[in-house]
Amino acid sequence: EVVEYARALHIEVIPEIEMPGHSEEVLAVFPELSCSGKPYVNSDFCIGNEQTFEFLENVLSEVIGLFPSKYIHIGGDESPRTRWRECPECQSLIRRAGLKADTRHSAEDKLQGYFNTRIEEFLARHGRRLIGWDEIVDGGMSPDATVMSWRGTAGGIRAADEGFDVIMSPNSSLYFDYYQSANIDTEPPTIGGYIPLKKVYDTEPVPEELTPEQARHIIGVQANVWTTYMRTDTILEHMLLPRLA
Repeated sequence: EVVEYARALHIEVIPEIEMPGHSEEVLAVFPELSCSGKPYVNSDFCIGNEQTFEFLENVLSEVIGLFPSKYIHIGGDESPRTRWRECPECQSLIRRAGLKADTRHSAEDKLQGYFNTRIEEFLARHGRRLIGWDEIVDGGMSPDATVMSWRGTAGGIRAADEGFDVIMSPNSSLYFDYYQSANIDTEPPTIGGYIPLKKVYDTEPVPEELTPEQARHIIGVQANVWTTYMRTDTILEHMLLPRLA
């Protein structure tokens, strides 16, 4: 019903199924898919466990059946990668796959790249394209992936330089869950930050330091409004407008 309502308004709904991090709720129910094997200990999947891929491919198959979108978003952000250093299964996979640290990336960075690539290949076999937050560039990724630059603009600049299509979504100017007024006593509670209307209005989607060849990879922008602190539609609209316009 949601997809059809959006389609009638010429809006494509793109689902985001977060992996391999931000998955505490999944691993509480399926602790065998975490590195510790215990609930409420890890927030990221055990990549060295082949059951992880079986589980996620089953989930993504259901998602693909529900959403006709060209893209499927896999998140990919804020995965600490520290647990993988201590996990025998993950370290075994690192050795088997020949993943080696270099001057820019650790072997665990490369492990997430291995994970992302396998998920991307699965989506491609089903006619879909992968989107992820800018962390997916770490550790290697197919240039067919699309990158959302959220940690400012640096991730998008780097991704465009490496040939990725990029959607600019910087938390420095396009996060509408941040305060829009310096007088926070008169504002609804938020996660913090300060992005007034002028800062949004002055945002240049294509960073000036990009060459024309790099700039063609900037395919759009996205404003984020995480509703963690927003309890009503009235508060949501207050945070969105007029900044969204």
